[in-house]
Amino acid sequence: MELSQTDSSPRIIQWFIDTRPLWPVPKQAKSQDEVQALKTVAAKELSLLSEPEQKSILRYHHIRDAKTKLASHLLKHFVITKYGGVPWNQSNISRGEKGKPFFKSPNPNPNPHTATSSNPIARLDFNVSHQAGIVSLIAAINFPTAIDVGTDVVCVNERQKMDHAYIDREGFFVWVDMHSDVFAEAELNEMKLKPVPVDLRVRGAALAGYGMDAISRCQWRGQVLNVKAFGRDGEDFEVKVESGKVVDGKLRRFYAFWCLREAFVKMTGEAFAAPWLKELEILGVDAPTPGVGDGEAGDLREGEVKKEFNIVCKGKKVADVKMELAALGDQYMIAGAVRVPNGQSIEMGKWVALELKDILELAER
Repeated sequence: MELSQTDSSPRIIQWFIDTRPLWPVPKQAKSQDEVQALKTVAAKELSLLSEPEQKSILRYHHIRDAKTKLASHLLKHFVITKYGGVPWNQSNISRGEKGKPFFKSPNPNPNPHTATSSNPIARLDFNVSHQAGIVSLIAAINFPTAIDVGTDVVCVNERQKMDHAYIDREGFFVWVDMHSDVFAEAELNEMKLKPVPVDLRVRGAALAGYGMDAISRCQWRGQVLNVKAFGRDGEDFEVKVESGKVVDGKLRRFYAFWCLREAFVKMTGEAFAAPWLKELEILGVDAPTPGVGDGEAGDLREGEVKKEFNIVCKGKKVADVKMELAALGDQYMIAGAVRVPNGQSIEMGKWVALELKDILELAER
């Protein structure tokens, strides 16, 4: 894919890379042996990283985790080299007080719009995330001041077997309460009780009051719900809805909440142990409609993008944070969060799929 470097305007970069088909290694009796095989199959990519970075990759016990860590390191150096005005071997990553990575030039250019390899920009802020083989990066490019950014990726079906087993045993509401230490009470209530969209199989039909109540109270799979609805002309009728589809819709929305919250927390540089965590509320959350692909395995076509959320922290509305949540294929969701400085207008765009060859071509120049 072509990645333009000529635009010097301030903007937000949003990339992701799919590591699942990359660096295939033969199955080994010990998972650590598969990780060590990266020394051979990913020798070129590892050589582009520092020794500490290489060690941080090879110490993993599972190949999937090692591959996403490798891609994460490569993405960070790639964005610095491409937009920081420095060669790959000078794309040094700094850490803030809270451990958040950024690039700080030793010889900064006072004008961020005219960065070159001999006169680089002062600072470049970015954040990465990874889940189930997908690695995302969000970066603030060419801004005159530091910009807080955060991203997160979730895979709805990665833990589906375990999620279903717990829900079948205890119910969806108890499953949600299991995560009560990281969500506000209002969020937990919305996860449990806010109705999710259901297919009424009649054009123009909508849920009636009792129908919405049935969807709201649904927390068990394996049942058939008799749902009240009304047609476009106001006529009442009843539809049978599989409760498993309702529960899966609520599960998908739970992971949408998780993805947004994680992106917000990472934007601040805090962790899920932040003292204000229970005072943060992100409400009005609906899971974006999945991207409809061509049926091929690994399809990550972008689906719906949700942009409007009600964010409150410590009882006050958060007006300086822009957040978006996009569906990738039918299983992944990816979120971005940007803290917008006073007087500035920041727009987020599409999540662009990056290819490994794009990274290697720049690194080897």
